[in-house]
Amino acid sequence: MELSLLQVIKELPNHSRSKELLNILSGETGVSSSGFPFISDNSFKQFRDNIPLLFKDGLAVLHFLNGIERKLTSIDCTAEQLESIGRAIKVLRTIVYTACVTSTPDLWILRQILGTHKEIGILSHLLGGSEIEVKYYSEKNGLNADQLSTDLHFLYSRGCLVESDRGFAIKDSPLVHELFKEIEEIPDLFKVNMVNKITDWFYGEKTEEKLIRSFLKTDLPYKPIKDWVAGITQVELGYRLLPLVLGFRVAGLTDKLNKGASIDEQIPMMLPEMAMLLTQGGMLDDGIVTELGARVFNRGPGPFGIISAYHPYMNQLRELLAEDDAKVWVRRGANVAASQDANAKTFKVGNDSLNRFREKYDFEFEVFIEHAVGQGEATRQRFLLDGEDTIKYIGADLEDAAIDKAIEQQEMGLLPQNMQFIRGADIGDPGKAIQFLEENELNGKPSVMMVGNGFHEIRQQTNERMVEVFQKYQEAGLVLIFTEESALNDEDLLYTAWNTYHAGFRYVHQISGQGLRPAIDRGHKSILWSWRKCIRRSGYHLLEDYSYRSRSIYPFKSSREENPSISVTYFCVPEIVFRSLGLKTS
Repeated sequence: MELSLLQVIKELPNHSRSKELLNILSGETGVSSSGFPFISDNSFKQFRDNIPLLFKDGLAVLHFLNGIERKLTSIDCTAEQLESIGRAIKVLRTIVYTACVTSTPDLWILRQILGTHKEIGILSHLLGGSEIEVKYYSEKNGLNADQLSTDLHFLYSRGCLVESDRGFAIKDSPLVHELFKEIEEIPDLFKVNMVNKITDWFYGEKTEEKLIRSFLKTDLPYKPIKDWVAGITQVELGYRLLPLVLGFRVAGLTDKLNKGASIDEQIPMMLPEMAMLLTQGGMLDDGIVTELGARVFNRGPGPFGIISAYHPYMNQLRELLAEDDAKVWVRRGANVAASQDANAKTFKVGNDSLNRFREKYDFEFEVFIEHAVGQGEATRQRFLLDGEDTIKYIGADLEDAAIDKAIEQQEMGLLPQNMQFIRGADIGDPGKAIQFLEENELNGKPSVMMVGNGFHEIRQQTNERMVEVFQKYQEAGLVLIFTEESALNDEDLLYTAWNTYHAGFRYVHQISGQGLRPAIDRGHKSILWSWRKCIRRSGYHLLEDYSYRSRSIYPFKSSREENPSISVTYFCVPEIVFRSLGLKTS
């Protein structure tokens, strides 16, 4: 028997937003030129503003969508309408999947900013109805204006503040007022790296059980939210979930946590507080890993780990607000495995593009360099493809911790035995890598350098300096393949809600002096040139056919100019290679 979409929805377990979901599923959809399905701008706004989708709320949405999907063939509508509903389901599911990963690092940061601002009186000032004009407030209270501005822009981008001509004020929302009133300062005993404590627990270290259980326990009842902005329940959950999931990952446990797995069978050392937290987070249901949980365990460790590596900054946020100079530095040792997780897909994209380029233009390279090497994921992929008989492999990194991790991978046979390493190699100082090539008589040989989210780590970069860095690699004749996340502004982040994890990504890089750049140039809206502009001004030829754009930040159709990709893999050919292969400018 054929049913209407409304009848199908009525047969499903009740969802408090069934009417809004029906409107969205019935709305306009399409497929982008890159093959990604999209919904309408209006449908996205409805979903963003009316459908709670964090943690347990997100799991409820997934159950609802799965129920509709199972009934699709029984719905009385045309084939075109069925396809459209199917596209809408796919987009909404992707939004929920994305939010369950991207929200947690942002909430981890949000909890620590709010705790610090509570401690020094900023929240009481905002709750009293006063605005904060950054320059005046900083001078009056002896604060670092740059750090305060960065904090307030983050709070604004996460929907907690509104912006006026004078500065920032608290958003007129009961949810936000409750959050600012109820949030507490972070106890000193929790101002340690809880990822390490939880990891040690899984390795059999029992001395910190009391600390771990105290940290993971939250007495807050689970409160659904009415729009995308997080309440105190969601903030406290995200703050605890990030180190817990990373502890699983570092201890090598996440590979076992697939949908349907019993958490107690896979992780015998589970504590009750861990199971309760994961259940509130929608990741467990009666001890079984949910669809949402499987997604977080699979995709979460990459972005979680990248953000968590900035714990030294967050732990000293009060000092950063009081002083002009940060006396902390990100610890990339804890970040190395996370970087590998996060970059594995884009390295595959880059290596696939290199294969296509090599095949079409008969470009045979003899040297493969991975800068910002981490555990050598780009090299591992290339080694599996080409072996080491015809290619010399080089790994470069500024920090010893990353080189040490790569050497461990080499000793395990996962990286080529002929791979050499350059220690203390700042990607913003090409001279070290170029000198190494010269000393080993490799300069002038056809070479490729692959980088995963490394160029933004150049501190205090200007447009001119970024061009100069690219120019030196270009003049050295290196085919350059690199991925960078696109810099997004406050309005992008507000509009997309949890559709990227860029708010936290931008924040930690700003407070550590690193520089993200946009994928597109927006004229007067940004003083930073785009990555494309810097590449082209350096003398590199950017080959768009071999570059790759991830999905756009908005999951609905928009003009290309105002809907940049979340990240881009750039394929850059130096002048000497461009001419030798007889390529022509498009």
